[in-house]
Amino acid sequence: MMDSDKLIELLREGIVEIQFRSLKSNKTHSREYTTHESFMPLKFKQSTSDKLICYDVEFKKLEDIDVATIERYVPLQRLS
Repeated sequence: MMDSDKLIELLREGIVEIQFRSLKSNKTHSREYTTHESFMPLKFKQSTSDKLICYDVEFKKLEDIDVATIERYVPLQRLS
């Protein structure tokens, strides 16, 4: 089982590559996300839930990811 609290912490500290399965297409995607304050257009506190709200670094937009669809994650860059 994935440790979502650890992922939330890593997203807050920097950029993380998250591999997940799309609920719409059932395809696997791998994207770079963060919730670091320098990227987020608004301030909020991420809490443990079924969904993660995070910022897509490449496409410059907020997305929600269903935690159950996350297959793996890799920290890429620490920003703070």
